Amino acid sequence: MLLYDLGRVAWGHSQLIYHALAELGREALVLCAPDRPYVCLGYHQDARLELDLDYCRTAGLPVFRREVGGGAVYLDPDQTFWQLVIRPDNPAAPRRREAFYRKFLGPVAATYRGLGVAAAFQPVNDLVVNGRKICGTGAGEVGPSWVFVGNLMRRFDHAVMSRVCRCPDEPFRRRFAAAMAGHLTSLEQELGAERAAAIDDAQLRQALAREFAAVLGPLSPARPDAELWAAVERQGRRMLAPEWLVFPRKPRPGRTVKVRAGVFLCRREIDTIAGRLRLDYLLRDDRLTEVQARMEAGPEPRALAQAWEGRSIPELAEGLAATWPAGLGPAPESAALARLLAA
Repeated sequence: MLLYDLGRVAWGHSQLIYHALAELGREALVLCAPDRPYVCLGYHQDARLELDLDYCRTAGLPVFRREVGGGAVYLDPDQTFWQLVIRPDNPAAPRRREAFYRKFLGPVAATYRGLGVAAAFQPVNDLVVNGRKICGTGAGEVGPSWVFVGNLMRRFDHAVMSRVCRCPDEPFRRRFAAAMAGHLTSLEQELGAERAAAIDDAQLRQALAREFAAVLGPLSPARPDAELWAAVERQGRRMLAPEWLVFPRKPRPGRTVKVRAGVFLCRREIDTIAGRLRLDYLLRDDRLTEVQARMEAGPEPRALAQAWEGRSIPELAEGLAATWPAGLGPAPESAALARLLAA
């Protein structure tokens, strides 16, 4: 297993290098950080549906769509990336998904714990500290390889992340920023600014390399060679082309943004005889919380928001008649409502 400890690299190279290694079938651990902020989309996401592309252009934020899963994320030099490229036939790679994530998030959790942060694995692929996420991850098949990527977060800019994300209006954007602040954390939040600043990026990479070697075996230091740079250029021509960024997806009703695994901020609208009912809520482990209900015109249906607070989608569908206000006319069909409310 090769170790590419690259330090700070050009923002595009922070994604293209591991794609190139995967194309070549080289097993490696890459450690790096981008030289500037940018936005990165998951493989199955449509940039036009997920991002405010006008804002990204105005703010000078490049947008990249990777070939591994996960959601859209704002990335910047305050994050140290780890990127594992491994062949499926490697006996060190568990075949079961949760076992794979548990094994290869172990070194990242150990690195955090060595810094004084009590990070713990939470299935399927999260690291959390007291219930708050501290590591973003993505995984997928690239060429003949499996790729698993993630970050160590020195700090995270919730405001910018909420700005690059496509939101239906400013109240929704503010709720998204607040939800991230409540469900995400970082080295700076856990250790304090002074203690976090005392840990330099090289220390973070060295700690990650040491912990990954404990589960992968010895890592051989390497530098990008001519063959790898040629593969980077090939990947760049493909993945930096405008047509790669566009991945048409059928729009879904309303708007859903992921806060962390199992937590989504949702906007849904339902037409009633009294007008359009607008619902904003956090869907936490398939249960509605922090429910807000508003009508386009007329009084807020507070009773509905209170009755739906804390209920699961199946519970709401089953007991819909008892919670639906009479003044809104006939209740939606239960199965249709369940589909609408789901993330």
